[in-house]
Amino acid sequence: MRRLLVAEDEELARRELETTVPWERWGYMLVGAAEDGAHAWDLIVERRAEVVVTDIRMPGMDGMDLMRKALAELEPASRPLFVILSGHADFEYAREAVRLGAFDFLIKPVDDGDLEDTMLRASRRADELERIAGLEKAAATDLAYGLLRDLTKERVADSGDAYVEAAIADLRDRFVVDLSADSVAERLGISGDHLSRLLKKATGMTFNEYLTRLRMKRAMELLRDPAVRIGEVADLSGYKDARYFSTLFHRVVGSTPSEFRHGRKPSPSEGNEGQ
Repeated sequence: MRRLLVAEDEELARRELETTVPWERWGYMLVGAAEDGAHAWDLIVERRAEVVVTDIRMPGMDGMDLMRKALAELEPASRPLFVILSGHADFEYAREAVRLGAFDFLIKPVDDGDLEDTMLRASRRADELERIAGLEKAAATDLAYGLLRDLTKERVADSGDAYVEAAIADLRDRFVVDLSADSVAERLGISGDHLSRLLKKATGMTFNEYLTRLRMKRAMELLRDPAVRIGEVADLSGYKDARYFSTLFHRVVGSTPSEFRHGRKPSPSEGNEGQ
């Protein structure tokens, strides 16, 4: 089971997270509940939390500070995945959290189904990170014996599907930040060109096409939520230029973001988003 930590300064909300959420059913063992970021940090280090569900606003060290501290002081293999809980007024913080590498953020009050989906995805992402770490460790061992180049070629030939699975998991979890084939491939220890060829063969799409479809799917999900302002959707979907986002959305979905929100049906391509 994955080791889970929750951090929430509101006592009632913290108790609900501790006692009413079926963490074990979702594959998690709750190892601690913190009332602020400082306490959460101590528990992360002491109990080696793998996933942290934290409120974005807490006294003293808040959720943002907690993420920054983890980035600065923990090795990549020891950093937990962060799931951010945010109120509607916290969107500026939520955007920054995504840029810092938050796995996901959820709007309070959190829907049980959304929380379950996020936690199951987080567990799968942790699995993929372990696989990537294993590949990197194997590559380092190969390098020590001067065999990296030949063995990497053999590994890619034999385990291309594993690289595609890891790349797709990475894309699905980090598509809101700036990504390129080279940056994703670097985490896997292969070249961007090779990853692009593997992805094209497996999905029929180029890297950019796959990334765009993931972002459009996220945009449509956000547009269905009336609590999210249309002006915020572009940034929360991975686009800094709202005008470019609107043009691309229309091209892919068949309607403008505003038309989509107000009931115009998207093109049939929606059913294939992110596939």
